[in-house]
Amino acid sequence: MLKLIPQPMKIEYISQEKFPLEHISLGENLISRVAQDEFLKFCGMPGGDANIIFETDSTLQEEAYVLETGQTVKIKAASASGQLYALETLKQMIFQSSGSLEHVRIEDSPKYKLRGFMLDCGRYIFPVSDIKKIIRRMALHKLNLLHLHLTEDQGWRVEIDKYPLLTQIGSIRKKTNFDHKVHGGYYTKEHIKEIVEYAHAFGIKVMPEFDIPGHSRAAIAAYNELTCFPRKLPVADHWGVKHDVLCVGKESTMKFVYDVLDEFFEMFPDEYIHIGGDEVPKHRWDLCPNCRKKRDELGLKDSDALQFWFMNQVKDYCKAHGKQAFMWSWELEDASDIDTDLGFTKCGEMDTGDRPFIDTATNAYYIDLPYGYVSLKDSAEHKVLSGNCLGVEGTLWTEYVPDMKKADLMSFPRTGCISETGWHGECGWKNFSQKLEFYYSFLDKNNIGYAKPAKANPKFPMDKLSILWFERRQLAWEGLTNIIEDKKIERLAKSNKKGCD
Repeated sequence: MLKLIPQPMKIEYISQEKFPLEHISLGENLISRVAQDEFLKFCGMPGGDANIIFETDSTLQEEAYVLETGQTVKIKAASASGQLYALETLKQMIFQSSGSLEHVRIEDSPKYKLRGFMLDCGRYIFPVSDIKKIIRRMALHKLNLLHLHLTEDQGWRVEIDKYPLLTQIGSIRKKTNFDHKVHGGYYTKEHIKEIVEYAHAFGIKVMPEFDIPGHSRAAIAAYNELTCFPRKLPVADHWGVKHDVLCVGKESTMKFVYDVLDEFFEMFPDEYIHIGGDEVPKHRWDLCPNCRKKRDELGLKDSDALQFWFMNQVKDYCKAHGKQAFMWSWELEDASDIDTDLGFTKCGEMDTGDRPFIDTATNAYYIDLPYGYVSLKDSAEHKVLSGNCLGVEGTLWTEYVPDMKKADLMSFPRTGCISETGWHGECGWKNFSQKLEFYYSFLDKNNIGYAKPAKANPKFPMDKLSILWFERRQLAWEGLTNIIEDKKIERLAKSNKKGCD
C-alpha cells in the first residue's frame, strides 16, 4: 500500500502487477526546465526513450492531474502545475518502489486553492539560496503560496528606489537582544526578481508582506517623520511590540505607504499582498494632534476605528491595482468595521462571515512555536477554521529561527500535516502517524532536517521545559523601555512643545 503525503483524492489499485523502472525520461511537457531537472536529479536514474508521457486535458481543474502507471507512466493535466504535482507524487512512488512501480491510477486535485508557507525575513534575513531551498521544500509538499514577511521593527528587507534610507539605515540593527552582534541585509530588486521567477518555475506564487501601521520601527528609524512624535529612533534591536507606529493622521504617511506599495506591485506580479495590521498600540495616536484631527474629521469613535479606516484605505489602493489584500486577524474581536473584501490570515476561530481567509491558526500552524505549545499531533488534528476558507498556511516567525537548520527543525514534520490538510482537506493523527516512518525517510532523501518523534510530540516534563525555555523571550521585550518612552511622549504632548509635524 502506497504512503503518500499529501494523500491523493483517489487511488485505484488496478492489478497486482508491478512494472520495472530501469530508466527515467520525460516526454514533452509544460513544466519548467529547473523543476524537470530537480525531478531527474531526485530519481538519479539513466535516461532513454520517453517513459513518462504527458497529455494535456483541458477538462481538468488547473492543479488537478491523473497519473497511471504501466509499461509507461501516463500523466494527464491541464497545466504545468498539474503536471508538476503528478511528478511530485511520482517521486514518492519511486522512492518506495524498490525498482518496480505498482499498477495504479491516481485522480487528484487540491481541496483548497491556497496552500502557503510564510517566512519572516524581518527578524532574520535568509539568503536567496535558502529561500530557493524553501521553495523546493514547498513544491515537494504541493504548497503554492510563498508569503514573505519583508518589513519589521527589527529590519527592512527590500529595496525601495524612492526611499533609499529604508535599506541604508532600516536594514541594519546594532544588536539582537543581548547578543551584541550587528545583523543586517536586504533583497535588491534583482534578488526579488530571481526569487519570484524561481517560485513560478515550481508553480508557486509569491505574496509579499508590507507590515503596517505597526511593526514599522525600521522604517521610522530611516524616516523619523513617519511617526507621530518625530525623534531619532534606532532600528529595534529587541523583540516585542514597539509603541512607535506610523502616524496615519498625516497625508505624507499615506503618500509613503502608497509609494512603497507601487514598487511592491512592480516587484511582485502575483495577485496577493499582505498589509500586516496586527499589534498596533494606540498610545501615540491617542495623543497625536494629527491622528485625533483625522479621527474627528472622519467621525470615528476611537483609535481602533482609525486603524480600521486606515486598513480599508490601503486595501482599496491594493484592489485598484488588481491585488487581493490580506491582514492578520490577531487580537481582533470584532471585524465589522473592516471591509469584507479585505482578507484575513486567520489566527483563531472568530465569525468572519463571507470574508475570504487563509487558516493560520496559532494553535496548529504557528510552526515557530516550540513543540510543547504546538505538537505534531496538534498540527495533524487541526480542523480548518469555519467560514470562507481559501486555504492554509504554515507560519514561521523567526525571532528564534536564525537559519535554515533551525527553520527545518521547526517546520518539519509539521509542514507535512499542513500539506495534507491543504490538499486533501483533512489530516488526522491516526492517518498521519501511519505514514510518519515513510515521511522521515523521504525527508532524509531530500536532505531536509526535522524534529524526531520524541521532540515533535514531547511528553512531560520535556513539553513544559520547551515552553519555559521559549518564554525566556519575555526578558527581551523591553517592557520597561516602552513605559519610559510612553511617559516621555505624554510629557511632550502635554507641554505641546513637539507635535506631529
